Amino acid sequence: MSYLARGTTILVVAVVALLMFRFVITQRSIESIGLIESDNSVSWASLEPVLGASGRCVECHTDVDLEWSRSAHLVQSCEACHGAGGPHISEGAILGAAKEECIACHAAIPARPEDFPQVELTEHHPETDCTTCHNPHSPAAAFPDVQHRIEGRQDCLACHGEPDIGRLPPNHLDRAVETCLGCHKPGEGVEP
Repeated sequence: MSYLARGTTILVVAVVALLMFRFVITQRSIESIGLIESDNSVSWASLEPVLGASGRCVECHTDVDLEWSRSAHLVQSCEACHGAGGPHISEGAILGAAKEECIACHAAIPARPEDFPQVELTEHHPETDCTTCHNPHSPAAAFPDVQHRIEGRQDCLACHGEPDIGRLPPNHLDRAVETCLGCHKPGEGVEP
């Protein structure tokens, strides 16, 4: 075999090896995809969404849309707190927000701005879920306008037995059977 044939064979084998290494063995990265595919809206639109836009949620959940659209959480997608909506839609699973989701943003961290709502979980009612007192769809409500979804004296005492929320007056101590909401309306005080 002539030196020219050997050189051509070596060159072809080297090119094939490099091409295999480049396109078969190496994973694609954002650098290899480049702007061509990332700007291709047709290819992006055909992908299965991992996190959907909140607009899909409010198609069915119209009751919370108005509240949420006026709240501080408007900048968050529904799935930021409730998780992926796919299982909810396909299986009818109920997606609730847990304390861990609230604390992911609202844990007291020195680097956060002072006016950002933060809590120290070990001190701020650690035994209670955040949504017991706070409506995440309109989180800016302050006491006494906080949403009261619970009924019964024991439920009221869970918060109103605390010194920092408003203790039970002495003339109410003997009212063990009555319900607080029989006389009191949240945010309004006592009925006349």
